[in-house]
Amino acid sequence: MDKQRQEQVISALKEKGATQPCPRCQNLQFDVVGETVIGLDTQPWFLGGARSGVPAILVSCSNCGYIAQHAAAVLGLLR
Repeated sequence: MDKQRQEQVISALKEKGATQPCPRCQNLQFDVVGETVIGLDTQPWFLGGARSGVPAILVSCSNCGYIAQHAAAVLGLLR
């Protein structure tokens, strides 16, 4: 993820009030890890189910490594 995209993510998270400490260790420092798609099965694979997904932003606690996932669409960050 380039620096400009990281700044977009940080700005969107702050705008939504996502500034609370880590739920595991109470650390206040986080790193934007990257973007992914969380896969969803509409039906079990053995029934020929189709796959879809939720684009997500991954943020990690800089102390304990706890990873939080944020839906990119809700943050206005869909590509």
